[in-house]
Amino acid sequence: MLKQTLGSVPSRISCKKKANSGKYISLEILLAFCLFLLSLFFLCLLIQLISLHGQNQIDARTFLVLKPLVSLRDTRIAMGITFLGTGSFLVPMYALIVSYCVRKKQTKYATMVLVIALSSLILGWLLKAIFHRPRPLYPLVSGAGGYSFPSGHALGGFIFSLTVLYLVWQTQKSLYLKWICSLVIIAFGTLVGLSRIYLHVHYATDVLGSLFITLVWCSVFYVFFQFYYKNKMQEGSLLYDSDTGGIAQNFNVGNGVNH
Repeated sequence: MLKQTLGSVPSRISCKKKANSGKYISLEILLAFCLFLLSLFFLCLLIQLISLHGQNQIDARTFLVLKPLVSLRDTRIAMGITFLGTGSFLVPMYALIVSYCVRKKQTKYATMVLVIALSSLILGWLLKAIFHRPRPLYPLVSGAGGYSFPSGHALGGFIFSLTVLYLVWQTQKSLYLKWICSLVIIAFGTLVGLSRIYLHVHYATDVLGSLFITLVWCSVFYVFFQFYYKNKMQEGSLLYDSDTGGIAQNFNVGNGVNH
């Protein structure tokens, strides 16, 4: 009798863990859906503003604020920052992330990163072709061609930042380290977007549009992958866990931290 009771304990614990995991997934999908709707709403408002008024108060005031900061030194710094939003930087970074995930046998994450990276590139091209918004006059650098909305550099930087941010929070590193990494990643995306406005090759609304597009696009893919893999997105940690001396295993989806 005792043997049967003890034997049923693991199965009960397993069922409880699955139930908790399901709750986390449902909550995260709900939050992702809310983020999708909210971002889509603001994106539609922004598109309407651009379509009706072209150059607006948001763009004009942003350029006015940044104008006193323009100098040769700061322009060189902005050019260095804006390089972080180009394919020359992002493609090798994505390749490193995908190869790392494959090496750690995290093929689901590798697929997710690859799909998001490729689709975001195509999305940027399509949206520019649809809106045909001219670029600002008097850019501080040469070579900026094509249309203005959305900002391709900002879109690439934002999507890369959000992708890396998601992966960081799936590790079992300390909460303090995760927050430090998050601040650095957010600063990365923000600076890339600001550099495009500073260099006068994009309007502020182009960069804001890129942010909302990123949130909409990544929310859709997050929900898609959650359903596609049916609660199996996380089979282990991506990074080395110094507390256990190896790769941490058995994550719950949406929980991320097993402290």
